[in-house]
Amino acid sequence: MTDVPGHTWMLPTFLKNAGIEFLHLGVNSCSSPVDVPRLFHWEGPDGSRVLTYYSKGAYGTELTPPDDWPYPIWIALLQTHDNIGPQDGSVVQDLLDEIAKKYPNTEVKIGTMDDFALDFIGRDFQDIPVVRKDLADTWIHGIGSYPEEVSRVRRLRSEIATLESLSTVELLQGEQGADQSNSIAEAYEQTLLFGEHTWGIDIKSNLIPGRNSERAFGKENIEKDRVKFPASYEKTEASWAEQKNYVDQAQIAISEVKPFTAVDSNVIGVYNPLAWERSNSKIMLDNRKGGILKDRETKESYFVNEVGEVYIGELGPMGYRTFEYVAGTESDPTGEIAVKNAEYAILENHAIRIEVSSLTGCITSFYDKKNEKEWAVNGRFGQYEYDVYGKEEMLDYVKKYAYDLTDWYINDFSKPGYPRIDHKSYVVHKTDVRISNRGGCGFIEISFRTPTESYEDFGNGEEISVKISLEEGQSFADIQVTVWRKASSAFAESGHFTFALNADHPKYRFQKLGSVVNPIDDIEKGANTRLHCTSLWVDVQDDRFGLAIMPIDTPLFSIGEKGIYKYSKEYVPQQPILYFNLFNNQWGTNYPQWISGTFQYSFRIAPHAGDWKTGRVQQLAAEAFTPLHVTTGWNPSAPNQYRFLKEEVEGIHILAFKKAEQGDAYILRFQNVLDLHTSVKIPLVESIEDVSECDLVERIKETEVDFSNNHFTITMNPFEIKTMKIQFG
Repeated sequence: MTDVPGHTWMLPTFLKNAGIEFLHLGVNSCSSPVDVPRLFHWEGPDGSRVLTYYSKGAYGTELTPPDDWPYPIWIALLQTHDNIGPQDGSVVQDLLDEIAKKYPNTEVKIGTMDDFALDFIGRDFQDIPVVRKDLADTWIHGIGSYPEEVSRVRRLRSEIATLESLSTVELLQGEQGADQSNSIAEAYEQTLLFGEHTWGIDIKSNLIPGRNSERAFGKENIEKDRVKFPASYEKTEASWAEQKNYVDQAQIAISEVKPFTAVDSNVIGVYNPLAWERSNSKIMLDNRKGGILKDRETKESYFVNEVGEVYIGELGPMGYRTFEYVAGTESDPTGEIAVKNAEYAILENHAIRIEVSSLTGCITSFYDKKNEKEWAVNGRFGQYEYDVYGKEEMLDYVKKYAYDLTDWYINDFSKPGYPRIDHKSYVVHKTDVRISNRGGCGFIEISFRTPTESYEDFGNGEEISVKISLEEGQSFADIQVTVWRKASSAFAESGHFTFALNADHPKYRFQKLGSVVNPIDDIEKGANTRLHCTSLWVDVQDDRFGLAIMPIDTPLFSIGEKGIYKYSKEYVPQQPILYFNLFNNQWGTNYPQWISGTFQYSFRIAPHAGDWKTGRVQQLAAEAFTPLHVTTGWNPSAPNQYRFLKEEVEGIHILAFKKAEQGDAYILRFQNVLDLHTSVKIPLVESIEDVSECDLVERIKETEVDFSNNHFTITMNPFEIKTMKIQFG
């Protein structure tokens, strides 16, 4: 894995469980490397270890070992530079001659990394250090240059897994639907291609037309440049569109997957892909306003409100229910959750009270009624902020982050020709505060205007709106922020949604690809301590109480101060403020240098007692990111209701339910979402004929699995992933 300085500590877990024993990480010559030994066992959060060689300042290694290399075997991993192809045969002979001259009695084998790994690991050296830390990527800010596409990919991932799971249920029940595995595979592949780390053409080689030319930054200067160099601009922007196309192709592929769908059916099916029962479930129906849904099995009726929302009660684990829609004007009377007086707009249910100032539009109170804890402070709980970065902080960042200095590094990690401007920060000004109530839910909608300079001279949105919603019976609130008509700007910029918290003794945790990371203790020195990337949630615990924030659309966040153009080998936040990055264009190469449009971001806020485990934050986040799947043309010949899991299983997250790659068996892949060793019982409705444990690529392991006719039991390490191959009777 060359070039990128660091990766999540889930990587050794994935690699080990796919049969990979040896990993080489080669950092480019100028990016600051992580402070790790040259050779170490890298341990993932589940205890999996992969032998890892880390090259600082080089894609590969030197030809001969350094003087302090203590082992009798050395890997000479030699690459050419970017994009110039392999070495000439004469170069190889020169290398062999150099080795013979320096180490005349050395045995040389030209081969693969496997050859080295098999030899080295077979010698069972006992003095290799173990690193059990996250080597957090210091380039992660790049994903902020594609806010709309990142949002779509985050939502697509759960949609793909849900439709794959439901398609598998259809197969298991003997329904003769079309084989949809190719479309599912295509959707997965396109989302993976989107994640590749260069998201466009090399800016320094293409957008800057000529070595002595400097980039334009002001809007007028860019327009002049477009006239002078139209091909450069067109080619550059076309490369950005090419990256976006991966998301479009994934969306097209998954739209072709329609399990249990029948032509002209008026049956509505609702599927829960999670491993536990969903209670108080709400769905949205298209083109059906008012009336009722009648359960085809129990004959119970559920009111559909005027916008198509309906609460359907319980939904079993990995199970579905089916309904018939009956048009009508019935409504379910509910009380008012949103009220307004001269000073405040207020949302309140049994668990939460939210107050918004009618004067400023700021959230002045976010009160956890169950635990009697106020979380909002200083009027910056849920506040939009826009920044333009100055030349001095860009230079300071480049100097702090540099491991070496070359011309490409200056071009890639800063913006040559950038004007000598100071940092500018812009806040918003309230224009309106409105309330409304609908079907057991209350809303406060706040409109803001932004300073004219911020969008005419730079790239801010012209307007910002914040919509807060609170439902009857729920212990969380939802906040949606919309950046309207964001202007295009090449100036270094960022937008943040800020949560300043009332926490005297904050402890931070966040979920990252299945594991839970303590940003103070679990990130290795030299890795990214200033800008984090969360998959599902961030949690702040203050003594006996906690607050979980689930950013549905944007994964980047900082603690204490904004993490754009910030780098330090170690960092401890001084203020309990969470900054969620909505967009940025910090990267100087391979990423969009300007973005424009209207962007929307959703956050779910859940106060709780105790820490993230006591508050069931993993489960709450899984429900936020994995909505119930609604099929409005359900096949009426299928059973009226079904559940794959006989009982709910808390503490695990279903990653995949699918047909095996080979044979007639089925694959159930799941992860322990807690930092605890546990024994997990998976109770199934279907009759089991055989169960085997596999690795991640479905090779059967030599482990005995305790199973009976309708369940199997397996022990799991913290955050461990299990892949089970099941033959049904």
